[in-house]
Amino acid sequence: MQSEADALADWCALLPTLREQARSNGVLDRLDRDAERVREGGSAQRALRKWGPRDSVGNQRSWSDRTTVGLAVLPGGGRPPGAGSAEYVCPRDRCARRAHRDEHGHLPRCTAFDTPMRPA
Repeated sequence: MQSEADALADWCALLPTLREQARSNGVLDRLDRDAERVREGGSAQRALRKWGPRDSVGNQRSWSDRTTVGLAVLPGGGRPPGAGSAEYVCPRDRCARRAHRDEHGHLPRCTAFDTPMRPA
């Protein structure tokens, strides 16, 4: 079973995509309520069970009869940092997510708490 800290890291990484999907399906207000619960200390594991990918294939929970494809890879991973770039971590030390500046030099954001990540 995934730890709460690992679930929070996944929640933070998935939240922007989940918001896009929820907006297009008319359930953004429901997702925002659950995101607020997580910010206030609620379970990220529970939020991921409700909103996250359901299986190893990446099938996303659907709000209609059609299925949608989830993320194949979580954002922030899989590419090496650029020269001189720092690694950033959770601003509240609640999860193990690590990220780097994007290709435009912007700081990574903690979407779970809606704040910039801090240098490691």
